[in-house]
Amino acid sequence: MLRYVLFLVLLVGCGTGGRDTLRAYREAFAIGDFAKAREILTKAELNKSANSQLLHLMEEGRLSYVAGDYPAAVGFFNQAIELVDAQYTKSLTKEGSKWIINDASGEFFGSPYERSWLFYHQAMAYLKMYQTKVGDDPRRHLFSARAALLAWDSFFQEWQRATEGKTVYRHDLVAKVVAAQVHEATGIRADEQIALQLYKDGFQLLRNLSPTYASFNSKSSEYVAVVTEALNEKGQFIADVKDNAPTGTAASTRDFLIEKIVTLIQKLRPSDLATLTAQFGITADEINKFKKSEVGNLVIVLEEGVVPAKVAKEINLGVQGLAKLSKDKKTQQDIARIGSEVLAVFAVNILGLNPRGTSTYGDYRGRHALMTVAVHEFGIEFEIPAIESGALPEELWLQLTSESGEKSYRPLNVLTHLEDVAKLSLEEESSQRILRTGVRVAMKHVAAILAAMAVYKSMNKDGKENPFAKFAAIGSYMAASKGIKYSERADTRSWQTLPRTLRMGEFKVKAGSYKVHIVRKVEQNSWVELRALADLSAGKEKAIFSYSLPQM
Repeated sequence: MLRYVLFLVLLVGCGTGGRDTLRAYREAFAIGDFAKAREILTKAELNKSANSQLLHLMEEGRLSYVAGDYPAAVGFFNQAIELVDAQYTKSLTKEGSKWIINDASGEFFGSPYERSWLFYHQAMAYLKMYQTKVGDDPRRHLFSARAALLAWDSFFQEWQRATEGKTVYRHDLVAKVVAAQVHEATGIRADEQIALQLYKDGFQLLRNLSPTYASFNSKSSEYVAVVTEALNEKGQFIADVKDNAPTGTAASTRDFLIEKIVTLIQKLRPSDLATLTAQFGITADEINKFKKSEVGNLVIVLEEGVVPAKVAKEINLGVQGLAKLSKDKKTQQDIARIGSEVLAVFAVNILGLNPRGTSTYGDYRGRHALMTVAVHEFGIEFEIPAIESGALPEELWLQLTSESGEKSYRPLNVLTHLEDVAKLSLEEESSQRILRTGVRVAMKHVAAILAAMAVYKSMNKDGKENPFAKFAAIGSYMAASKGIKYSERADTRSWQTLPRTLRMGEFKVKAGSYKVHIVRKVEQNSWVELRALADLSAGKEKAIFSYSLPQM
């Protein structure tokens, strides 16, 4: 027993040390000290752990990306996507499982949103290679970026198929809008037609999916509850308009998408403007507001901050309460049934709460059933990963200053607040996680109870009751319970350096040099400069510039 306890202490110590290292790495990255972050990541030696290969590739790719080594970044992201495919295939073969969920002691798979954002980074790294003219034929990198974004769309299609459509995390507005911008950048008319459809798709996502996130909807909790019930009961994603109270962030992003749709329609097929009201509920006033706008040629993408780290959320509930955490009725029934029986056996056979003086088997069964009810709320403990909510993103603007000193302003629109996405994604995993972990914990308790019973019986030989047998049995079970709790720690491994918020702003400008600042609007025509972002040059062709900054 002592050796077992020492092993657990060492195990927890090693895990804590690893978490501390990655926390320091994340903190260095968050303040923009990428050299320090690289040094800490190298010391972490994730590449030497068979269970951390995907995490290693994610972090190496992200660090190479922000450091401007785009060919290296592409290499890491390509490897990561191949590994995700291999992991998924292996999980289907081995377990028949369509939901890949990390276990703290096993291979890191990443959460759905983490696997998803590999495609964003792959596409943006290719786009950077195109714009920095890497290789003999830089334009091929633009089409590689477009292919990566198409693959991102395919990822979501496969994810919905794997979850049988019962997932709120079914797409990402960033995937549609960035893909549309890249298609526009090719300058090919057919690609501009595709871009228009992608903006329309993005508008539909903003109407129906984005309200599940607090940054876009002040009543997001109510909205999610309605959507989740419809998914579980009817297998359909049914939006509830009455629970959509758009925030200022949502209104700004809506205007951005309407402007993109209107300007492209005017360029490609002006007669379609009249159909927007019936198709998308875009009003005549909203259409007229942007009729004089032109398709932009300067796009700013801002990756802001880092997504909050996953934390361990302790589940310390009675079996009935544990079952209620699951949104799936069968899961609730399985946990309640297994848990009740396990704890009833423990109470009846080990704690000495067994019915005495029973004269019939029926009497015994009746009292046993009573004990099952009595211990139904007995505690069972384990951890699950979670994301703690932080502040919502504030409304920011871009200030563009020309060589002549003329200033123009555009909103820096939020496309995705990844903190919201991560939080909801982990919550959505909870029913599957609770089923797997809850049943596994129950089985471990069964083994612990059987061991305690063996201790009890061994001390009560020849029909003589040893007064210390019960205490020994209880002590055995308590020690095992502590071990079970330690072994069921939450897997808080995560892609530490994903951006917290992704924003986009677009200008129509003349060719020339510009200074870009991030500003806050304080009054109608009054601005406060927060940060100098970049000095850049714009030409006639569409240019997309991306920047990674600490949280504003």
